[in-house]
Amino acid sequence: MKEKWILIMVSLFVLNCNDSKEDCSLVLCLERGYFIELISKDTKTNWIIENGYTEEDIQVLNTESDTVYFSFNNCSIWIPASNSAHGMHTLLIDEIEIPYSYDFTEPGDGCCDFGDLTDVTVTNYEFTAKDYQIEIFL
Repeated sequence: MKEKWILIMVSLFVLNCNDSKEDCSLVLCLERGYFIELISKDTKTNWIIENGYTEEDIQVLNTESDTVYFSFNNCSIWIPASNSAHGMHTLLIDEIEIPYSYDFTEPGDGCCDFGDLTDVTVTNYEFTAKDYQIEIFL
């Protein structure tokens, strides 16, 4: 009986080790989202820092004018895109309104592959979008 038990355990071990999928059990992932950084067109520096804005001065709204949760670290804004692959938001700072939209591609099979940020548009402002970051020039 002991030999059968060992044989079963070894067989299970071999079968489990032969899996070609990536093991994501020990990987911690951020949730799907993106960073927004505001850059001064004149000085090429961080516009938020340059103008002394704080988290209390910033608001992000969705199309229903509901507040969207974000995280702020003195120079960039992290906005989770947890439940939707696309979104239309308005970033408000002081009297400035910055409407923008985005999409995410379908998630891949790898660990922490939430899809890529694509089809970014920012109304009335120059911008660049790369990886999970949108730079908007004010």
